[in-house]
Amino acid sequence: MLRLLLLSCLLTTGCAIPQPQDTRAWQRYEKDPATGRGYYIFVPDTYREDTPAPVIVSCHGTPPFDVANHHVKMWKKLGEENGCIIVAPTLVGTDGLLGDGPVLAMLANERFILSILSQLGYRYNIDRANIMITGFSGGGFATYWVGLRHPDIFSAVVGQNCNFSRHNLHGWYPPEARKSNLMVYYGSNDPFSIAIQSRLAIQYLREQGFRVETRVLPGMGHQRRPDIAMEFFRRHRNQPRPSAPGINRRR
Repeated sequence: MLRLLLLSCLLTTGCAIPQPQDTRAWQRYEKDPATGRGYYIFVPDTYREDTPAPVIVSCHGTPPFDVANHHVKMWKKLGEENGCIIVAPTLVGTDGLLGDGPVLAMLANERFILSILSQLGYRYNIDRANIMITGFSGGGFATYWVGLRHPDIFSAVVGQNCNFSRHNLHGWYPPEARKSNLMVYYGSNDPFSIAIQSRLAIQYLREQGFRVETRVLPGMGHQRRPDIAMEFFRRHRNQPRPSAPGINRRR
C-alpha cells in the first residue's frame, strides 16, 4: 500500500522540474570511458581554468519518474549562479518503490561516480575540497552509500526527500565519515514512506555519531528543492584545493 501511495504521487506532479532552464550554457550527455556508462554534465559559461570550480554530483531516483536528465535540469541554474559544475550520472539500484539500494548496485555506482570525478579533475580545474553528493527520492541510496564511504572526497552529503536503507549502509563506511557535513530534509506532505525513511535515516545517523542538520519543509510534498542543498553546500565551503594547481601558478 505504501508503494502504491508513492507511485500515485510520482505519477502526478510530485517529481516535476520547476527550476528555471534559461542557462547561457547547455548540458551535455557523455560517457565515462572506464565504465562505458552515461552521465549528464553542465559546465557554466563562467568557468575559468585558473579558478577551481566546485562540483555537485546529483543522484536520481526511480526511473522513469526520476532520471539523470531531470537532475542536470534541476541543478543547472544553481550551477550557473554559483559557479559549480553539475554531474548527473545514470545509476542502477535506485528504485525507491520496489528496491532497497542493493550493495552490488551501490558498488557499481561508486566505481562509476569516482571514475567520473577522477577524469573530470584532468579535463577541468575542479575544486577537490568542495564536492557535494546529493540525491532525490531513491537517489538517497547512492547518496548515503557513496558519500559516506568517501569523506575524503565529498565535503557535503545531502539527502533530499530520500529513501534510506539501514541494513545496506551499516558497516560500509569508515569512522572518518562521522565528521561529514550531512543534511537530510523532506516535505511535511511527503508520501509516508519517504517521510518515515527520512526520519529513520536521521535517527540511525545520529545514533552512529553523525552530526545531521535537518529540515521539514512546511506544506511541501515530494518536490524538488535543490536550493536548500545549495545553501548548505555554500555554508560548508572549504578553502579551495584545485585539481590543476599549476594553472594558478603560471598566471
